[in-house]
Formats: sequence, structure tokens, C-alpha cells
Amino acid sequence: MKYYSIAFPGEFGQQVEEIWSEKQILKSYFTYWSEQMKRIGKEHCINESDCIEDWCVVHWAIEVNKPDWITE
Repeated sequence: MKYYSIAFPGEFGQQVEEIWSEKQILKSYFTYWSEQMKRIGKEHCINESDCIEDWCVVHWAIEVNKPDWITE
């Protein structure tokens, strides 16, 4: 499984970094993303790989090694 890091400013100006697994990305984004793809007539383009790629573009995510503290 691959992991991706995103970073953004927090509510109080702090730097927030999150690491997401492919499984987490698909669970949170696939339904929304596939509905949007259907809406624009791109049903034939719906697949998990493209969903993850789109999520990475939207969130400026970069692939990272699995952190030692992740146990899944």
C-alpha cells in the first residue's frame, strides 16, 4: 500500500501535515469523485488508480514511505 503526505496551514497558523493511505483516500473520496466523473460523462474513466491520482493533484500530495508508527 502507498502513502501520501499533505500539508496545510492550521486554524491558528501552525503547519499541519497528514499522511493518508490509499485505503483512506478511497474511503473518503471515491464516492464523491465517481459521482462527479459520471456527471461529466466520464464513466469509462472511473477506477481507483485515477481517483487516487486526482486526490493527489487536488491536495498537492506527495508519495512518502510508510511511517514506522502506522500499524495497518
